[in-house]
Order: sequence, then structure tokens, then C-alpha cells
Amino acid sequence: MIHYSTTEARKHLNEIINRVKYQKIIISLGRHNKQEVLVVPKPETEKELPIAEINMASPSFEFLKDEPDLYSTKDLKKRYV
Repeated sequence: MIHYSTTEARKHLNEIINRVKYQKIIISLGRHNKQEVLVVPKPETEKELPIAEINMASPSFEFLKDEPDLYSTKDLKKRYV
């Protein structure tokens, strides 16, 4: 994910908006090398949100990285992939 400091963001705001709008990427902004906010593209309709990408960039599910994998592909009854 691309990160800009608030100082850089002020200088490159037009570029940030264009990249998010046209390339559909998420950019983080913050101070002291910390991600504080995300700039995300506006959904095509009000019902669509890039919730998976927002969750990936959020610390909300960070606790899962230490959890063991409970299932493997052998546990699937049908092969879907």
C-alpha cells in the first residue's frame, strides 16, 4: 500500500485523488511513519464498499495472524478451486 505523510499529501493531493479515483487503489496518510487514515475510491453505488480491502489494511484482524490454521484443503468435500 502506498503511504504519504501529511506534508507530502498536501503537496500531492491532486495526484493522490487521481490515483485513488482512476487506478482504484487505496492510499494511506499519516504522521511520523504511521498509517492514520485511508483514502479509498468512492463505490460505484452507495451499497458497494471495498470492505475486504479496508479490513486488510485495518488492524482489526491482526490478532488472526497468530491463530493456527484450523482447516486444510483436505477438509473440503468438493474441490472448488
